[in-house]
Amino acid sequence: MNARDEQKSAVPEAGPTHKWHHPGRWGAVIIGFLAFTVISATAAVTLQDRIFRRPVEQPIKFNHKLHVEDNQLGCSTCHEYYEKETFSGLPDPDVCAFCHSEKQGDSEEEARLVKMIADGEALEWKSLFRQPPHVFYSHRRHVLVAKLECKTCHGDIASTTAPPTRVTKLRMQDCIDCHHQKNVSTDCTTCHR
Repeated sequence: MNARDEQKSAVPEAGPTHKWHHPGRWGAVIIGFLAFTVISATAAVTLQDRIFRRPVEQPIKFNHKLHVEDNQLGCSTCHEYYEKETFSGLPDPDVCAFCHSEKQGDSEEEARLVKMIADGEALEWKSLFRQPPHVFYSHRRHVLVAKLECKTCHGDIASTTAPPTRVTKLRMQDCIDCHHQKNVSTDCTTCHR
C-alpha cells in the first residue's frame, strides 16, 4: 500500500446522513411548528368568539330608532363625549332622567327605566363595539376631524328598536380600507400604541 492509499483509508467514508441531520430540515420543522401554532391559536380564538360568546344584556332594551329618528335627538345627547374625547361615553341615569323622571308613554321598558331612576339604580350599560386593548381610537378625531358619520363604524344602530345582543369586534381590515379610501396613513403607529 502506498502513502496515498494509506491517507485515503485513514479518513472514514461518509455514511448515509440521517434525514434529521440535514442542516435545513430543522429550520423547516421549526417554521412548520410555528405556523401550526399560530393557525391553531387563531382558529381557537375565532371559534371561542363565535360559539362561546355570551349574549350581552343591557339594563333596558333601548330603542335607538325612537330616540334618534322619531325624536330627532343627536348622538351627543346620550353619548356626550363622542365629539370631545377618544371615547363616546354611555349615558348615566342623570342623562336619562332629564326626559324620563316620569313616564312618557306606555312602554314596559320605559316604565322599568323610570323605576330604576327613582330607585337610584345604576344603569350598567355594556359596550357593544370593542377593539383590542392595543388599538388607539379617538372618536373626536374620526367625528370632528374626519367628519365620519356614526354609521361608518356602527352600522345602522340608529334604526334599531332594541340593542344588539352580541358585541361587534371592529376589524382591522375595515379600518385599513377606510384609511385607504380617505387617503389617511396606515402606518402601524397611527393606531397601535
